[in-house]
Amino acid sequence: MKRNYILFLVTVFVAIINFSSCDQKIENFYTEKSRIQFKYFKEDTGSSKHITRTYFDRTVLSFGMSDDSVMNDTAKIVMEFLGSASDKDRTYKVRVGLDSTTAIEGQHYEPIATTHTFRAGKHKDTLRVVILRSKLSSSFTNPEDRRIALDLEPTEDFNLGMKNGLRTYLYINNYLSKPIWWDYSLRQPQLGFYHPKKWKILISFNQKFEDRNKCEFDMNNAGRTYFNDLRSYLNGEPTFDDETGDRIYIDKMVPQN
Repeated sequence: MKRNYILFLVTVFVAIINFSSCDQKIENFYTEKSRIQFKYFKEDTGSSKHITRTYFDRTVLSFGMSDDSVMNDTAKIVMEFLGSASDKDRTYKVRVGLDSTTAIEGQHYEPIATTHTFRAGKHKDTLRVVILRSKLSSSFTNPEDRRIALDLEPTEDFNLGMKNGLRTYLYINNYLSKPIWWDYSLRQPQLGFYHPKKWKILISFNQKFEDRNKCEFDMNNAGRTYFNDLRSYLNGEPTFDDETGDRIYIDKMVPQN
């Protein structure tokens, strides 16, 4: 029994040493050099206080809601790092991944510098890319998205972070692209096919519809009322597709010739 007790104490002692050694390695992992990455997930805490993660690999900039006089805009991509904040500015490098980029420098976006500053004291910063509108197609019937792939490179200030955060995509277009919530199963039968003019009508009913990532209205309360109002509006107020001249209804477009 005594021998077993001694072996138990030795095992516990070795485990503590190993844990401390492992913990020290993790600490050094962050203190020797921070690791830069594009922000690629967000965490949400629901009513049950359970944290869920939503992953993404892209940013979208659309001129669809912009006034015709707006000829350029700035896309903002969130940068973050693993490690401690610094008391001085640091630099990180971004390159355009030409293997996956369909946008043309000088036509669809201004040249992107290779070296950028991560400001002192910040845990997150913003990479800004200026997007040009004039060469982007505004067609709805033949929508066009251009894409810029962005890759991170190590610098004297930063190593590279998690694999999924080392490349991101910036999608750009000049039409009012379909909001993510449009095709939710409870809404799509009520909303019918997507058309930007239908979305703009919903926004005229309530500006909360401007959020392309989520719809605050369900089908049981206000949502049903708004969607029925959209149907009534299209039935009573002739609304036409600018390219084809077809009249837009809730569930179809009808040629006028």
